[in-house]
Amino acid sequence: MKNITIRAISGAVYIGLIIGSLLYNKSAFAAVIFLFNTISLVEYQNLNSNKHKDFSPLVSGTFLFLIAHLYVEEIMPFKGTVLILLIPLILLVRDLFSNPDKQKPSTSHVLFSLFYITVPLLTLDYLNFSAANQYSRMVVAIFILVWSNDTFAFLSGKVLGKHKIFERISPKKTWEGTIGGIFTTIAIAWLLFRWVGFYSLPAWLILAFLVSVSAIIGDFIESMLKRNAGVKDSGKIMPGHGGILDRIDSLLFVFPVVLIYIQIISI
Repeated sequence: MKNITIRAISGAVYIGLIIGSLLYNKSAFAAVIFLFNTISLVEYQNLNSNKHKDFSPLVSGTFLFLIAHLYVEEIMPFKGTVLILLIPLILLVRDLFSNPDKQKPSTSHVLFSLFYITVPLLTLDYLNFSAANQYSRMVVAIFILVWSNDTFAFLSGKVLGKHKIFERISPKKTWEGTIGGIFTTIAIAWLLFRWVGFYSLPAWLILAFLVSVSAIIGDFIESMLKRNAGVKDSGKIMPGHGGILDRIDSLLFVFPVVLIYIQIISI
């Protein structure tokens, strides 16, 4: 019971931080996303190298996020974003002169961390600061869909789960749980369609399906990384849940898919 209470409090703080910052203002939410990016990059580095500390993913991800954010917030002109090209160039030069006796993350490893963590979080930042302004409500809606999918997939799996979906990567995930999560998310999307007030109902139902599928893939990807590292959780910052990366793993796949989808249906 104590563990359940700790998990509930930790989860409530996490949700409150996200929803509270979204409702407060765009800059507050951007600060939260930046915090998640920073912590997740540290956790990712720890997953891949517990003995040899290196700050390349953290420094590169922070630089990329800040440059891209300044452009999204219209503080920096588009020409300034070419500074992002410094990241691979500096990493390659570092590899050239690094001590071969000291294990450092390779350039490809660091770039993967950027595309796995920082770039997806930047899609969130873009939706948050979009000039259309309608996307702020969309961001809240997507969070609700992801959390609904995760919650009801877990509950459906607990009650009905028998057939494993991907046992090699995630032994507890079942087809019954996944289907339960998908149908519940679609039902909640019908309610959100009336609240958000834009896009058609069929577009929202398709969006809900894409969110559910993307969420499970995102979860599998992080499970694969943890299994390769031989650990249960990415970190310990959230009691009862693990690390920040454990909590946003679904979002890292969901939001890029959502951004692509809404760009397609907005054409």
